[in-house]
Amino acid sequence: MIQRVPSIPIEPLWFLIVLAALGFFVSLVPLPPNDFWWHLKIGELIVREGRIPSTNMFGWAVPEDAPFTYGAWLGEVLLYLLYRAGGLPLVIFARNVLALIAFGLIGLEARRRSGSWRLAALALALAGGMSLNNLIVRPQIWSWLPFVAFYLVLTRFREGSARPTALLTLPFLMAFWVNAHGAFILGPILLGLTLTGGVLEAILRRPARPLLRPLLGITALTLVALLLNPQGLGILGYVHRLLTDRPSQTLVVEWASPTPHGIANVIFYLSILLLLLALAYSRQRLSPTEALFLLSFLWLAWNGQRYVIWFGMVAMPILTRLLAGALPPWPWPSPPPRRLHTLLAVMLVAPVIAVQPWWVERIPLPEAYWRQVWRGLPVGPLVGLETPVKAVEYLRAHPGGRLFNEMGYGSYLIWALPEQKVFVDPRVELYPYELWLDYIRISRAARYNELLRRYGIDRVLIDKVLQEELVRALEEDPQWEKEYEDERAQVWRRKEFSP
Repeated sequence: MIQRVPSIPIEPLWFLIVLAALGFFVSLVPLPPNDFWWHLKIGELIVREGRIPSTNMFGWAVPEDAPFTYGAWLGEVLLYLLYRAGGLPLVIFARNVLALIAFGLIGLEARRRSGSWRLAALALALAGGMSLNNLIVRPQIWSWLPFVAFYLVLTRFREGSARPTALLTLPFLMAFWVNAHGAFILGPILLGLTLTGGVLEAILRRPARPLLRPLLGITALTLVALLLNPQGLGILGYVHRLLTDRPSQTLVVEWASPTPHGIANVIFYLSILLLLLALAYSRQRLSPTEALFLLSFLWLAWNGQRYVIWFGMVAMPILTRLLAGALPPWPWPSPPPRRLHTLLAVMLVAPVIAVQPWWVERIPLPEAYWRQVWRGLPVGPLVGLETPVKAVEYLRAHPGGRLFNEMGYGSYLIWALPEQKVFVDPRVELYPYELWLDYIRISRAARYNELLRRYGIDRVLIDKVLQEELVRALEEDPQWEKEYEDERAQVWRRKEFSP
């Protein structure tokens, strides 16, 4: 007897195609230097010394013992342990897996709410697409699954599809989350919105289950779990300082409102348009809790590009439920033979496996992509070209000098050459606002010699793309001579200085 080839229904293939495409693109997101290498160094220090640092240590422009809160200490330790176990490939692979699980769960939630795999595929494409700017390797990756878990548990409990005992997972998640990344504050926000929505539904006399007592109890336990961190209640002050830090909020693009430029931001605005259309034409209506979720996370996303990922995760399952109530049944073509489905599903997995970090450099990707990353270096794959790998090797061989450096370069210097103190680095809130203004002036070649002399700088490490004006100025300045140049970085020294 010939055994039948296993097959799967065609409907989930819509979802699997989008999930595989998302896994493919996430796996190819290059690693810029800014928010990875300095976190990796802190993780190494914590593991090696058995304590969490509390001071600057690496920047010479502020006192070495200037206080600094390393609030994501556990996320940094996890990054370092992965790096120690399997190098950069294992770290990047962990990011890829976490992204697939988090967005896969959001897509499945959209399927549950809409009853449609096609709408679930749309939700997954929109949520993943608008988050493309937020998928680099950094401690934020440890927030994805706790956020999704909070959202799904609270949503399903409110709807009655999850028992009150499911809420008991939230305090344990918070005990991890509060030590792993600053986005832990979104957990209490989700709880608060769910509680407020429950109160509104009770006031509106909607048919409701007895929600408030279990929610109040689990909110109290979760807030207690929030205190299980080295800062205690002070962790809330850390978050407040970060959210009100003037240099971060005014000078860093990621904290600015999303503009309608770039694929991710265009998808974000497209999703808002779809939401408005769905609200206008759907036979379904928003519950008070859903309305609070949408308004709150849309406001959050509108205030900073780094928050768009949370809006996508919250809003897209709601969007699919509304669309399911607005769209008529569509006449779809007859499916191909069922045996093809399994073969297609297997074929979808192959490209995702091929672009994992152990094999990606063997893949014939477009040359335009390879021009964005270093290739064939011992440091590892997919490292962005804006990482000064070769320039730091030069500085290691030719040490000395008081260095001015591009901000992102400071992160890699902290990891690869910590004995070379940096002028600035991505710990933005560590440095005074006026220092950042001087950094911008120097980078734009505005009174650069005056400012460099004021700080006693006799050597500079700069990015030819991000600091183009300074490059042109130094090339015409007889006081400076070029020591080193590669595809992206340059090292210059004042002529009276010899390394």
